[in-house]
Amino acid sequence: MWSLSTLSLTRYYVTFAVLFVLVTVLYLWRGFANAPPGTHIVDTALAALKEASSLTLWLIVFTYYLVEGFSMLAERYLKLRYAKGREDERQEWQSWNQRREEALRQGKEFTEPPPGEKTHGK
Repeated sequence: MWSLSTLSLTRYYVTFAVLFVLVTVLYLWRGFANAPPGTHIVDTALAALKEASSLTLWLIVFTYYLVEGFSMLAERYLKLRYAKGREDERQEWQSWNQRREEALRQGKEFTEPPPGEKTHGK
């Protein structure tokens, strides 16, 4: 857990908090649903919370792998998306350069701006 980056650390704590609350609520719900008649509400709640607290260590480990696994998959997706964008940009430049070279071969004026360059009112 301590090897998480600062950005992932925030995601880790938020994810852990959500999972912890979810598990606690589920244990409380099960405790109240299965409580014998006449059992005091406080006793039922404390028993359910005690049972839920035994999962805290597992939630710590599960959250670590969940956050790191998601980050790893997201990073892979972003790298592929970046590579695709770079390839598209390269093809756009090649196409522009072919049009420019063709215009030069034909002796025509080529005024098309390079890809990504804006014409400022020209």
